[in-house]
Amino acid sequence: MKRTCSNQKLIHAVLAGVAFSFMSVGGGHAFAAPSDEADKATQEHVLDETVITATRTPVEDRKANANVTVITGKDLERRHYTDLKQVLRDVPGVIVNQYAPAGYNNTDAIYINGSSDVVILVDGVRQNYAGGSAASLAATMKDLSGIERIEVLHGSASTLYGSDAKGGVINIITKKIKGQKTTLEAAYGSFGRQLYSVAHEDSADGWDWRMKYQKDKSGDFKDGNGETTPSELDANSIHFHLGRQLDKSSYVAFNLHSYRDNDRYQALYEKKNGLQPKAGDYDYAAGNMIWNWTIDDTAKNQMVLARSKYDYTAGGYGLKVWSWKFSDQFDKKIDDHLLTAGFEFTKDRTDGTQLTNRDLLNRSFYLQDQWSIVPELKLIAGVRYDSNSAFGSHTSPSVSLGYDITPKTHAYVSYSEYFLTPTPSNLYSSWYGNPNLKPETGDTREVGITHDFGSGFDLAAHYFKRSSENRIGYSFVTGRYANVGDEKAHGWDVQLAKRFDSHVRAHVGYTHTNVGKTDQRAANIDGYIPKGQVTLGVDYKNRQFDASLLARGMIDRPGPQAADVLGNFFPEDSYWVFDLALNYKVAAQTKVYLKVNNLFDQFYAEQSNARGNWGGNPDEWWCAPGRSFLVGVEHSF
Repeated sequence: MKRTCSNQKLIHAVLAGVAFSFMSVGGGHAFAAPSDEADKATQEHVLDETVITATRTPVEDRKANANVTVITGKDLERRHYTDLKQVLRDVPGVIVNQYAPAGYNNTDAIYINGSSDVVILVDGVRQNYAGGSAASLAATMKDLSGIERIEVLHGSASTLYGSDAKGGVINIITKKIKGQKTTLEAAYGSFGRQLYSVAHEDSADGWDWRMKYQKDKSGDFKDGNGETTPSELDANSIHFHLGRQLDKSSYVAFNLHSYRDNDRYQALYEKKNGLQPKAGDYDYAAGNMIWNWTIDDTAKNQMVLARSKYDYTAGGYGLKVWSWKFSDQFDKKIDDHLLTAGFEFTKDRTDGTQLTNRDLLNRSFYLQDQWSIVPELKLIAGVRYDSNSAFGSHTSPSVSLGYDITPKTHAYVSYSEYFLTPTPSNLYSSWYGNPNLKPETGDTREVGITHDFGSGFDLAAHYFKRSSENRIGYSFVTGRYANVGDEKAHGWDVQLAKRFDSHVRAHVGYTHTNVGKTDQRAANIDGYIPKGQVTLGVDYKNRQFDASLLARGMIDRPGPQAADVLGNFFPEDSYWVFDLALNYKVAAQTKVYLKVNNLFDQFYAEQSNARGNWGGNPDEWWCAPGRSFLVGVEHSF
């Protein structure tokens, strides 16, 4: 069942072939004379997006002193992802470990730079809640049609975004409403998959609004070996936006997001052992009001008031979190300096099966200066001060220096410190809580370079090194959470992207990650983080038809290889998964599509029960779905 060597040979062959094709085109390979449209597209850069997540202010992504990946709204439309977790699977350097298509949401994980501590934002507004995973939150985000782009910041960013920003930040930027449009969608597919949605948007007299309802259903699925796993999902999601342009300089918006589901899941090994499926419920609602005020040409302000409720139960485990958030950010341009100052207040009240009405309060102040020393050289420095009701105060500084070596080549170095706050469950749960926990702290050093070869051919490369102190983890010795020691991590990535003409674009990337062992886990977090990750993609568009083929390769994740694991931790040490999306416009406002996930029916798992400390055995894992099809139609009017 282990095919590590053969997979590595396949990787080398694929990388060599793609790299050769990139270099051949970049080196002046002969083509027929392009049309004006094709010539214009060829001159477009892949790295030409304006991003805001790295600094909280707009900057061209090739000039950002950070590792940022952008997924555009066009990518989302073309590839027909079903939620944010599925989108993130195709982002270089991001690892998604999921138990099942339905169920266990709060224990799924999203890793960036080898850490599952990730902040999720929508239009810059923090969505995280105490005790909830970023992956659990991502599962509720079904309305991908309303997204302009998604920015993924790889690396610690606590100065601007506070606790949980150890691995990185995911910022969802929503679309601006430009006119009246109603869209209906219906899709059917394998494993009882059903999707129905209706969305309407409009604007008039300074008002704009958007509403969307979506229904998602699925049933039992088959893995890559053809064995059936009991599963069920019945979910409803509602998204509502109402905005008002008060005057030329002031805009107020109200946003509401609601997600509810009933789910049921049973791992294959549980089924064979005669155990009953675990049923769960997920109830999440979040609302906010945002006031953006442009004071003058040099100053602007954003104020946010947000409220959310998270209620999750599965297999006897439950967690409820009510959160209040208030923030204010002020930006001011003074000569060659751009100053950003902000205040944040968060209150999380947590209740669960072993937890009753415990509050965590956090107050934060941050200040950042972006100084253009000369046009080619920019220094960014900032500091954050947090005062937390559970652990006291903490200061998180950061600094980066970016230099334009040439107009097409940008390099940077950066240093940032981070902190990680224990959750109410970590501190107060009667089963596994530890009120003596210290916050986890650490620092990340990073260096990166981007280069534009011209003709739509771009390169990006980065290296990071992270040191962590007082790592928070579950202690198998005490049966409670503990500070399990220090942790070292480092990694690097290389990404190539090429737009061949107006029809074809492609990308290839490799990410290497090494996370050191702790008293809690073996290296690479028990092998949940593969040592290598390859991402490949080809997009094609021609008039009414477009297609997207994506592949991800997970290289060398054998598990902890500890003495108590006598057999397989995962079904495969290394594997490839290919996804295909096809779209065809049958009319100006009507599109039909086909999505094929796991095209070659790969048998694999992202979560394992094989670790002896957890009472599991070798060959016990949560199998991922095999090949599946989804056929749908969209109509707008």
